[in-house]
Amino acid sequence: MTTPQPVAVVGGGIGGLSVALALGRVGAHTTVYEQSPQFEELGAGIGLGPNAVRRLDAWGLGQSLREIACVPDALLVRDAEDGRVLGRLPMADAFVSRHGAQYLTVHRADLHQLLLKSLQQQGTAALKLNHGLSALTQAPTGVQLTFDNGEQVDSVQALIGADGLHSRVRGVVCGEQAPVPSGHWAYRTLLPMQAVPLAWRQSQMGMWLGSGLHVVHYPVRGGESLNLVVLVEAKDDATTAGWDVARTAAQTDEDLQAATHACCPALQALLEASAHWRAWCLFDRPPVPSAAHLVRGSVALAGDAAHPMLPYLAQGAGMAIEDADCLAHQWQIPHASTAQRLQMYAQARWQRVAKVQQRARRNGRIFHADGGWRMARNLAMALGGAKLMDMPWLYGA
Repeated sequence: MTTPQPVAVVGGGIGGLSVALALGRVGAHTTVYEQSPQFEELGAGIGLGPNAVRRLDAWGLGQSLREIACVPDALLVRDAEDGRVLGRLPMADAFVSRHGAQYLTVHRADLHQLLLKSLQQQGTAALKLNHGLSALTQAPTGVQLTFDNGEQVDSVQALIGADGLHSRVRGVVCGEQAPVPSGHWAYRTLLPMQAVPLAWRQSQMGMWLGSGLHVVHYPVRGGESLNLVVLVEAKDDATTAGWDVARTAAQTDEDLQAATHACCPALQALLEASAHWRAWCLFDRPPVPSAAHLVRGSVALAGDAAHPMLPYLAQGAGMAIEDADCLAHQWQIPHASTAQRLQMYAQARWQRVAKVQQRARRNGRIFHADGGWRMARNLAMALGGAKLMDMPWLYGA
């Protein structure tokens, strides 16, 4: 009996490690190729909806995950300009009753380390650093890979491209379309909880909706820190996506102050608690138009390489985890070829991720409404309350 060829996973971020971990749980052996000299994740806090948490629990990570995460009691939504409470969504146990799992907030780097350690303990993956993919060829015997460091791999069973927004694998699957600036910027900071004004040292999520911007904050790292992000619509766009894009600290502070000048005093006090902000230009791609945009032959895409998400549903990591779980389910189908399994994965995923991409864009428009649209939004929030903020179609799937 011959040993199956390994599955190559390009990209060692949250998406790539999730794919390797999920496939390993169903008996597949993987090799994860990461272009950086070490496995690490930039960024700050992220939200994990019940749809992601249920899957991480099923992978056996539940206890370890909750040791690094926070469980918000509720989401409290306010108007950023006058401070009025617009709505409150109970979370914690209420989410368990409605959606089968909690909503968790976690530092991105902590989740990444949890996935990495779990994968190492599982023992089903080889991990290779300093391996940036430069070329790949599909052949009858498998997929052949060439890396920037000169190494070549003659044949792998399949290649999963989880190499992020600027994916090299994506060009093979659906062409070389470059991501485009969305016109939105994220300003992020992480505050020690003792530096946070007393009014906001709470185990809940806060969201403030303003004209052309909104603010989100929530605890991470067991309540030791507060993640704070300001999302702003701006006319100027960077040419590359990343942290501190072409901006000094002084420029970042100046731009943030200009964007938030109309915010109410309570929100201003919270924003002024941090002197260290990082600016990130948000890039985007159109929603996935078909299954063919996720797979070609024995090569498939996952995570941001397949479907980058604007952050207005907090589902970037969640959709990558769903991708990984779906791939693992297809891998268990007996008597199916690798190409057939990947096709079934693409068919199962493309409409779901396209809907989430579309809804995230729509949420951005609602959150940032001004003029009459702002008044209509606030009235709808006052009348609909928690019902408008809950999303069973998203969290229950």
